[in-house]
Amino acid sequence: MTFQECIDYVKRNPNGFLATATGDRPHVRPMTVWLADETGIYFYTSRAKPLMSQLEKNANVEIAFHQPDMPRDIGSILRIAGPIEFVEDMAIRSRLYETFPWLKEIGTGRPYSPTIVVFRIPQGQFNYWTWENNVNPGPWVEFP
Repeated sequence: MTFQECIDYVKRNPNGFLATATGDRPHVRPMTVWLADETGIYFYTSRAKPLMSQLEKNANVEIAFHQPDMPRDIGSILRIAGPIEFVEDMAIRSRLYETFPWLKEIGTGRPYSPTIVVFRIPQGQFNYWTWENNVNPGPWVEFP
């Protein structure tokens, strides 16, 4: 799988489960990717959520996406791992607000709202799993 195929997979299956860690305790929660392109995999969250303090203490994350109804009704799984970075770029933040107009109803109602945090995985590794490679899921591929 290439990184472009990875991006396409995420676009088809934007809901995943993001893992963070606090000390030796993992935390997993559902997250939706709102943008995936050659610059990374993008997410947003509220500054008030525990996720924020976890990301600030340890930027390393992993997210798993599942595409059902592929071979044997088991599907396939794409895992992406890497350090996140917070996104302050107003062009990206404006794009988020254009994608989800309801965000204008919370915080300041503007892309610079401090209550909404945008973050991305700009580089890292991905791994693609199917039933056919169950025992040997293949290498982790570096990106970008």
